[in-house]
Formats: sequence, C-alpha cells, structure tokens
Amino acid sequence: METRDLENERVKRLLGKYKKMVFFSILIIGLSISLTGCTSGKYKTKPDYKITEQVTQSFMDAYMQGDLNKAMSHVAEDAILSTDSGQMQGKATIAEMLQLNIDKQNKMEIAEKNKIDNSKMTLIIKNNIPLFQLAGVDVIKTKEKFEVQDSKIVRWEIKHLKESVDLIEKMASGTTGLEAEVKDGQIVVTKVMLKTPAAYEEIKVGDVILSINGTELKDMAHGAEEIPYRLIGEPGSKVQLEIKSGTEIMAVDIKRININDL
Repeated sequence: METRDLENERVKRLLGKYKKMVFFSILIIGLSISLTGCTSGKYKTKPDYKITEQVTQSFMDAYMQGDLNKAMSHVAEDAILSTDSGQMQGKATIAEMLQLNIDKQNKMEIAEKNKIDNSKMTLIIKNNIPLFQLAGVDVIKTKEKFEVQDSKIVRWEIKHLKESVDLIEKMASGTTGLEAEVKDGQIVVTKVMLKTPAAYEEIKVGDVILSINGTELKDMAHGAEEIPYRLIGEPGSKVQLEIKSGTEIMAVDIKRININDL
C-alpha cells in the first residue's frame, strides 16, 4: 500500500505539473481558466460580434506566433486570471503565465469557431505540448470561450475536453517503478519501488540511466524536465533503458504496469 501511495503521489505531481503548465501557458493540462475584466460591468461600447471575432483571432494569431506583446495588447488592463486553484490579476502576471507556454514550444491550432452572442465566442483548440507528446499524449483538446468588451478580451475560459483528460490520466498511470533525477550531469535512479518492473530488473538506487529509448540527457531539449515524461506511458507499453550499474552497462526493456495494480 505504501508503494502504491508513493506512486500515486508521483502521478499527482505530474498531473499537477501539467495543469500548472497548461493553465499558466495557455493553456494548463486543471481544468478551467477564466480571464475576467473589470467587475463593474460598465463598458463604453455596445458589443459587436465582428469586433469580438477580430480581437479574439488577432490575440490567438499573435499568441500562436509567439508574439506575446501583440497578444497582450488585446487583453484588458485589469484582467483577472482565475483557475481552479486560485486567481491572478493584471496583465504582467498573465503575460508571465503565457510566456511559459511559448518557452515550452507548445503549439496550438484552431479547429472550430462558434458564436455565442455579440460579445462571446468559443474555439476548439488542438494543443501540441512537446513534454506530453513524450508520454504519448499527442494532442490535448480544449474548448475556449472568449468575451470581448470595449475591444479587449475581458474573459477567457479554457476547459479541457474529457477525452484529453482521460488520455492524460491513462498515460500517467503507466509506471516503470523507478524515479530518477539529474545529478552531476547524469540521470541517477533515486527510487525503485518494490514489486515493480524496475525492481524485477534489479535496477538499484544510484544506478545511472545512460539513455531512455535511445535518447541521452544531452539530447533532451528540456533537460531533466523530460525524464518523468519519458518514463511514464500507457500501461503495457515498453521503454528501453540503458543502465550503468557500477562498472556494468546493460540494456533493459521494461514493460510499464498500471499503478493501480500495485
């Protein structure tokens, strides 16, 4: 039970990291973001759907091109970013969160547009997040609602489609039974859980992982951050590790198991 609790905690951390990244980046893999303008509800101009569509499209175009300044020019000064875990206020804070998404090289594609009313519209967006692609999650779909008032975005809600949430949880549930981190420029095993594939392969704490599926640390674009994403995956799938244990170097194929089976 202790082993399972430890692994469940690891998955929770990964999912939490996803939500934070996607929340903070667009995005953020949690599951709703709301960007709200002034609470007074007093706007100077009457909503016009052509303006709503134009502002939203211009914001998304700039955002997808990585032009943060241009994207943020379409956001209200007193905007509030609220998530399931809390709220943030002000363009500077919001810009910081969006910059994270750009830095992670996350890509977006608008798949569908729908009008709600003159001030609101929804977009279905396909998000390609490199870190999650390493874990087998190629596309994360979101339904995003925008509200535009006085030619500025005052509300932005992002809801992740259930199919994407289910896929993330499925991939995160597949474990090798080991954890690792970078120490002195090497990927070092820091934990091996009992009765897991890694334990059966006699991998030990302190062993060095030379490569994961043929990729060495020096070739990982996001460095140490990629390690947990490369280790998890669909239960039943395999991951190849090149391990250095003492002076011995060995290649092992580990079949991931479902953490719920531990």
